[in-house]
Amino acid sequence: MHRLKTVRLEDLSVVAVLIFFGVAGSIPGIAPNQANEMTGAAATALQTLIGVGAQLVVNLIIAVFLVQHRQLMRQSAMLLLAPLTLTGWALASIAWSSDPGLTARRAIPFGMASAFAACLTLRFPQQRLLVLVRCTFLVLAFWSAVLALTFPAIGLDASTGHGGDWQGAFTQKNACGRAMVFAIAAMCTQRGFSTTRGIMLLLFVAELGFSGSRGAWLLGGVLLAALGMFRAGCALERSTRTAFFAVSIIVGSCLCGFGVAEFPVIAELIGRDPTLTGRTAIWHEVWLAIRHRPLLGYGFSAFWHGAQGASWDVVVALKFVLFHAHNGFLEIWLELGGAGLLLFLAGFTRALVLLWPEVRAGQFEEAAWPFSILLLVALYDIDENTLLTFNGLFWVLYCAVLVQLEVQASARRHVRAVLASVRPSPTSTGWIAPALASCESMPSPSMWLPAGNRMVPWLQRRSAADTPELSGLHAKIAQPRGMHHGGSPWL
Repeated sequence: MHRLKTVRLEDLSVVAVLIFFGVAGSIPGIAPNQANEMTGAAATALQTLIGVGAQLVVNLIIAVFLVQHRQLMRQSAMLLLAPLTLTGWALASIAWSSDPGLTARRAIPFGMASAFAACLTLRFPQQRLLVLVRCTFLVLAFWSAVLALTFPAIGLDASTGHGGDWQGAFTQKNACGRAMVFAIAAMCTQRGFSTTRGIMLLLFVAELGFSGSRGAWLLGGVLLAALGMFRAGCALERSTRTAFFAVSIIVGSCLCGFGVAEFPVIAELIGRDPTLTGRTAIWHEVWLAIRHRPLLGYGFSAFWHGAQGASWDVVVALKFVLFHAHNGFLEIWLELGGAGLLLFLAGFTRALVLLWPEVRAGQFEEAAWPFSILLLVALYDIDENTLLTFNGLFWVLYCAVLVQLEVQASARRHVRAVLASVRPSPTSTGWIAPALASCESMPSPSMWLPAGNRMVPWLQRRSAADTPELSGLHAKIAQPRGMHHGGSPWL
């Protein structure tokens, strides 16, 4: 009973931290006062105290979580090098930052969030982690609906021309729409269906519609179409599947090229400004700023100071104040330089390479969530910034996916090594237990599960008949040693 309560407390703590990351931009005192679009005013002393207190509590929870699982992190350290390289570069930028104090204050929570994401992935199998992510978005969606319906002064977007659009618990309608797109991804990346999951999906879709964010509508449609094709491809035979995905990639690339070439026409059809509401002008001014410090950038979170520092030139040219580049890739270049952008692109490319074996093998449940996150990060960061946010939920999800792909690749290597070493005869069964024990010895439960799941079909193909060892195999994989990975099946 004590163990069950401990696990439940851990789950609740994880969801609480993820909720904080989801709405941190709306919390006065830790979000920039000028960017606090929910109140349109500087934070009061009390609001600042509450905001800083919330940040400290979250940092404490993360620290306790990391200390509790320090052995797991230490044993899996080699898997974390590639995913956390960009985080390390952000921390290193304190050395050359144009505002070292601010960079340190922002980079340390950013580093803690990255470590938290990595530890989550090592601690929980993917499907269990998805349950926690769904719970997070469910709370955010319900909270947003309550604010929009009962406190319209807070829950509705007050910007000109958007009266009635829901912003909910977020800073504005586009942030609400973006969160619901990620929530839909969390609901649609697992096989099976239940009434409760269907109701949750309807809630997310409805809130996406009420947000009035046309960009989110478009990307939500792209996501569902891509997942539909992905699911269809996974149902094909292996030889046909590879050709199907290769053709899909080529067609998708051609469509993207066509979209870029004909963007003014497409923008007019969907009711968008061809300049993306002035974003192209912002990008031009940001590029001029990048040219002054192209290699190392201005330091993590050190550029945007409104009427102060280097950002003043951008403010003067555009005649309004802004606090990010409205393009995630330019933001990385601006803050962490060309070196930082290359590190991000290398990590993203590595993630795609590690994802391909899962796609080729038709592993929908293991590949759909990483595929969705990588797709949404690539598309959303064209005209928004979801990456370099020191309290950002989407950076945490992206970082977790990078670690997950490293975990799955390690599991594949481990299984190949185990299977190559046992070399059983077709009728022998004595080798099953040692092979499984070898997989179970892997340091992370989230590594054991994909390794064990890959072992099952191999065992079944090579065993003459169903044996007691095989009959207990699925139960052993479903509840590995020392691991709580179950949860409500309806989530």
